[in-house]
Amino acid sequence: MKELAKQFGSLMGTSFAAACCLGVTAALSALAAIGAGFLINDVFLIPLFLGFIALSLWLLFQSSRSHRDLRPFWVALGGGIAAFVGLWIAPLVVIAGLAICVASSLWDFRRGLVLRAARTSS
Repeated sequence: MKELAKQFGSLMGTSFAAACCLGVTAALSALAAIGAGFLINDVFLIPLFLGFIALSLWLLFQSSRSHRDLRPFWVALGGGIAAFVGLWIAPLVVIAGLAICVASSLWDFRRGLVLRAARTSS
């Protein structure tokens, strides 16, 4: 459960950075309200977005490797690339890429539960 919390924490950070990059008013207002308005510039946000995507993918890779099934990682990698490229294409591509990352994390978590159940039953 701790792995899933880490993965979703990093995905939430990624989503917030993406929202700021895309100019979502609520996200930009939240940054300004906490005194971090200097982060509104894409010079800060895009590396932050990439960092959160990289963290999400790294955590998913570690988890997938421990479950001996890297398919969720490879799918999430495609979603992460789509989310990043989508910043210059369309917001819908960013959202779809992030949704793929979330679905891959859930897939990996489910795989871990099945493996854990199989180990305890034998």
